[in-house]
Amino acid sequence: MSMKTNGLTLKSFYADAQVWSSQDGKPLYWIDDISLAVNGSEILEDSLIQSLHDNDEVQILNGVIYSYADLGEVATLVEYFESWQQNRESIHRPPFTCETPPGSEIDCHQADPGRLKRRVR
Repeated sequence: MSMKTNGLTLKSFYADAQVWSSQDGKPLYWIDDISLAVNGSEILEDSLIQSLHDNDEVQILNGVIYSYADLGEVATLVEYFESWQQNRESIHRPPFTCETPPGSEIDCHQADPGRLKRRVR
């Protein structure tokens, strides 16, 4: 399974210490067997990730995350990256608001949260 992203997002993931290290700074995980396509050209070295341009088109083709604790496989790179993105988006998601026009009969407390607007700040 592969996944598309951009250079900025992949660099942010790769540089996020919370993804790779414990709170005391000890490394928890590493990537092996990495394969990416950047603007259509395949690269096999994770050392090139930090040199990506923010708007590069990146496709994660392969990669496995391993644990230093037991040397076992944790997840594929795509699975781990997707989990990181979902956690990151939920942290930065603005609160739901219930904005109704004057005289509206919508009860904000009973409204479907999926239909509420997000407040843009």
